[in-house]
Amino acid sequence: MQFEREAVPTLPPLAWLFEGTAAGKGKLLHGAAVCVHDDSFVEGCLAARADEAPQDVAHMFGSGLSTQGNTWLFVTPSHTLESLYLYRYAAGWSMSNSLAFLAAYHGIVPPWDPRYGARFASLCLGIDAYEKTLFRTADGEIMRLAYDNIALTPNGDFLLIRKPLPPPFHSFAEYVDHLRETLRLACANAMAPSRSAPYRPLATCSTGYDSACTAALAARLGCCEAVTLRTSRSGQRDSGKRIGERLGLRVYEFDRPEIVEGAFEEVADFLATGMGGEDYCYQGFAPLLGGRVLLTGFHGDKIWALHEKPNTVLARGDLSGASLQEFRLWQDFMHIPVPMIGARRHPEITAIAHASEMRAYQVHNSYDRPIPRRILEEAGVPRALFGQQKKATSLLLFLDSHLLSPATRRDCEAVVPRQWVRTATSTPARASWVLRGWGYRQLRRYGRRMPGSEWLQRALVGDWRIFEHSHPWAALEFVAGLLIVVHRYQNALQGRRPAACE
Repeated sequence: MQFEREAVPTLPPLAWLFEGTAAGKGKLLHGAAVCVHDDSFVEGCLAARADEAPQDVAHMFGSGLSTQGNTWLFVTPSHTLESLYLYRYAAGWSMSNSLAFLAAYHGIVPPWDPRYGARFASLCLGIDAYEKTLFRTADGEIMRLAYDNIALTPNGDFLLIRKPLPPPFHSFAEYVDHLRETLRLACANAMAPSRSAPYRPLATCSTGYDSACTAALAARLGCCEAVTLRTSRSGQRDSGKRIGERLGLRVYEFDRPEIVEGAFEEVADFLATGMGGEDYCYQGFAPLLGGRVLLTGFHGDKIWALHEKPNTVLARGDLSGASLQEFRLWQDFMHIPVPMIGARRHPEITAIAHASEMRAYQVHNSYDRPIPRRILEEAGVPRALFGQQKKATSLLLFLDSHLLSPATRRDCEAVVPRQWVRTATSTPARASWVLRGWGYRQLRRYGRRMPGSEWLQRALVGDWRIFEHSHPWAALEFVAGLLIVVHRYQNALQGRRPAACE
């Protein structure tokens, strides 16, 4: 199965949209950095050997298309920080790695729904339980599909195909060897001579465990540079500069923004993903991100924590890292969240962390992650430099409208109908959310010994990971951000329209 293709230089370098019809034809619109072949395409990098197809590998850091018989097979990222978006409508279907691209191409305006934030946040529940339908239009439905590869027939029927598992991990050495080999293959793919330009690795590094461990793994692969934020959300020093320099890296320090002060346009990329916008703190890294493979520590809080209950479905504690997708496409970088490598083997990874060989690397407190500690210490980083206190750097934009300056907030509200603003800021639903959230926090703080406290917490908010994103303001930020980025795509498309409209 072959398809028409058109490179559009004004599109984000890594963005793509594939339009299919009931007649079995396909058309690809794509940015300049998408690698296109006769019957396939890829954006991003994958940990594959020369004889392996993208759909057959366990680790894909990006997305693409392969063909199998009479089926289009879309390959998704091997983590849950990004998704693909499917629009099924009467005349056919379209798939894209950008929700805004999809909406711009088909002229879709999302309806108002205060549950958008909660619907997107359901991905925290893992790859078996998240909500797939985002919203419906007069002609069809928009779906968000994560992790599983997607086989699509010409009439728009689809089948989710689970990615293969990596080999089992029986020891620390086996697990770390798998991390290193996956990173080696992925970075080699990103720098392949067949690309128009190579993508060079860039690590992140802080004083915690996860990104610092990622930097240690990256340095061994020949990575020379890292980025870090000087402070955490609480204002504490969080720069990983000393750690990175111990690893032989040149470390670039950036200030963490306390609020969003510029034009709303600056934060729209992060909010248009629907995932809360908390990764806006990475916006300052933009000058160094183009043409890079960014290695981060997202999901290390679950995978490497000694006392977390393991799961095999990539269930997460929050949405950190999940707001970068649109920003990544425009800035032209690839993203490897290192703890997601082999993460479906979480029970085995947890067993390794508890093994006798790891006892020397356990510190016996609530912030105990022996696997990254051993990786860092064996790389020559002194124990006292990292992992002393849990810190956070993200901006919880979905939770606090005051993290937008008054001018930025006015920009945001000007994008959407006034009635939506009133609904998001002054309704009984908002008051109910505030009261329930307050009650939950009080029970968490003071009710630990009170009989029935956990039941009351669930009765008030259900699953907090979902509830905290369910504020109507989060929905307003998403729609406003999406509409801003949709307008940007419309300008980039320069009048191109779906085949059914031509």
